This record gives sequence, structure tokens and C-alpha cells, in this order.
Amino acid sequence: MHALDQLHRLTERIFWMPADSRTDRPMLGLVVGDHECLVIDAGNSPAHVDLLRNAIEAQALAQPTCLALTHWHWDHVFGAATLNLPSYASQETNRILQVLATLDWSDAALDQRVADGLEIGFCRDMIKAELADRSQLQIVPATTSIEQQFMLDLGNCVAELIVVGGDHAHDSTIVYVPSQAVVFLGDCIYDDLYHGARRLTTSQIFPLLERLLALPADFYCASHHEQPLTRAEFEAEAQLLRHIGTIVNQIGADPDTILAQISQQLAIPLTEDHHDIMQAFLAGLALPEVQSMY
Repeated sequence: MHALDQLHRLTERIFWMPADSRTDRPMLGLVVGDHECLVIDAGNSPAHVDLLRNAIEAQALAQPTCLALTHWHWDHVFGAATLNLPSYASQETNRILQVLATLDWSDAALDQRVADGLEIGFCRDMIKAELADRSQLQIVPATTSIEQQFMLDLGNCVAELIVVGGDHAHDSTIVYVPSQAVVFLGDCIYDDLYHGARRLTTSQIFPLLERLLALPADFYCASHHEQPLTRAEFEAEAQLLRHIGTIVNQIGADPDTILAQISQQLAIPLTEDHHDIMQAFLAGLALPEVQSMY
């Protein structure tokens, strides 16, 4: 079995399947309680779900009994109908899923939505790569909508679903498992891909990072990272985002001055990541508030 197709144990009750950037498959999570087994995100296709099922069977783990969706983006929800489990998502995620369920997902329709600004080229291309045949694709809303917070008792293990929003997707929900000190972030800390240049705003990401770091967690699982982050690693990422975002806010749209300030204050050589983060915050200055695409 390929390393990307295996479940890895993080704690006594937490397992994770790695992301696969080739077709934008996100990390999937599994929380094994004494009575219930929660899957975190439904994957980007029936094939992705089949890999998860095979990995569960290979390790003789409990069969999934429920599902949490972190947000509406295709790569996190296209496998939900295949899993066919009682499921949970924010009210806003469910509202958008109900819209997506009415859409035509043919190549021509996808191309037209990109032309109309209702989809982005990256997602269209990844959908085509992952799902050559979409004639049987079903998109289903979660069976239960949550407002702000919901607690799932899995049996000597509680999973807290908390709606947090963020730049990447305004409907984002995290899954916090206190007894395991683990947070599944979904994509909530990432930049917004859907409104022109990739963008971050200090008004969204700063309070979100503060809220996430206030949780007594040892591990943070971000859906498109290669592996879970330790608390120290997540704190370092948060500190870098806050540092660059603050400089961009102070200086404004002057990339050369911003980069010089970053280099001077961090006292390290600048990397491509530093440039990308700066550009995202600059895009956030130009377009601080956006409307949902659906």
C-alpha cells in the first residue's frame, strides 16, 4: 500500500490519511470512540473514500459511523454520498451544498462556471483529473446542521465541532478532540483562492489564530499539510503569519519596503513562503471583504 493511502496513528484514538496534491486530495481524519467512529471530511471522490475504507480494513479499525464536514469545497465533500453516514456541517456549509447539488458537473458546465467567475481554474482542473466520469456524481448536504458548536459523544471520547470561519472559506468548522489534544483544522488557516489573487486578511486570520492557540492542543491537523503539526510548529506558523501581516498593514502596498522590513526583523534569508504570505496579505488590503460565491 502506498504511503499516501495508509492511515497513520497520531494518538490512541486519532488516525490520519495524508493529503495527495496530485489531485488535491485533503488529509482525512478518523476519531475512534468506544461506541462511534467519526470520519473528518469526506474526500474528493468515491475513489478517495474507497482508499479510506481499505486503510481502515487493513488496520482492523472500527467502521465509521458518522462524518464531519469542515467546509463546502469540492475536495472535502464529493465523497459524502459514497460514505452514506449520519453527518454534521455548519448551517452555511449545508446551504451551499444544497446549491452545489443542483449544478451540472460536466466538463462544459465546469468550463462555463470558470468563465462566469463561479469556479476557479485550479479546482476545475483537479476535478477533471480526479473524476474523469462525473455522470454518477452525487452531492449531498449533511444530515445535521450546526449553528456555532456541537458536541459528539463517541464513547469515552468527545469531538467538538466549532464553526470558526476564516479567509479560505467563511463556513469553516474545526473538530477538536480534547481528550486527545488534537485539532482538525480543515482549511481554515489557508488563504482565499476564489476572489482573484490568493488573499489573507488580518481581520480574519489574526483572531482565528488566537482562538485556535487558546485550545489546549498538542497537534493541529491542517488538511493540505504533509503531516500534522506539533503545537510548537503551529505556533511558529502562526507567529510568521502575524509578523508579516502586521508589517503589511503598517507599510501598505510597497512590496520592496515590506520585504526589507521582514528580512531585517526576522534576521533570516527570505524564502518563497515569505514572498507568498506577503502577496496574500497585500491582496487582502486591496480586497478586504468579499461575498460568498454561492
